[in-house]
Amino acid sequence: MNNRVRWGVAVGFMVLLLWGNAYAIARELAIVSNKDFPLNTITVAKVKEIYLGEKLTEGSVKLKPMEHNDEVLKKRFIEKVMGSSIDGYKAYWIKKFFQEGIIPPTNKASSADVLQAVAQTSGGIGYVWADEVKDDGVKVLLKVEVGN
Repeated sequence: MNNRVRWGVAVGFMVLLLWGNAYAIARELAIVSNKDFPLNTITVAKVKEIYLGEKLTEGSVKLKPMEHNDEVLKKRFIEKVMGSSIDGYKAYWIKKFFQEGIIPPTNKASSADVLQAVAQTSGGIGYVWADEVKDDGVKVLLKVEVGN
């Protein structure tokens, strides 16, 4: 192998490593809402209130939180945004449902399902990977860096 080929392979390998690390560090999830949602931005604290069933309305709009069924995304959301473990979050909702009768967020199978349901539901709010949001009839209220 000549020096040019070795150099090219080495540079290519470094680019892949740097790109992979940047991607791993920069992965974000997006909190999205229906276009008619009364707010244009939201805080992590308010997202927690919504996903814990403590905040049920925004103004006169009934909130309808939706969860993603993807295990990796859901785990990142619960750990980084909710500040809980999966087991702790599930236990919370079991208790909340049986003690207060409050229905937990609706589960959706895919990002496409979350985006479609949020877009079509007044008060709809959900989360997906930020890079999956196009102009899907939703607005991004918040982006949260969650690693890879």
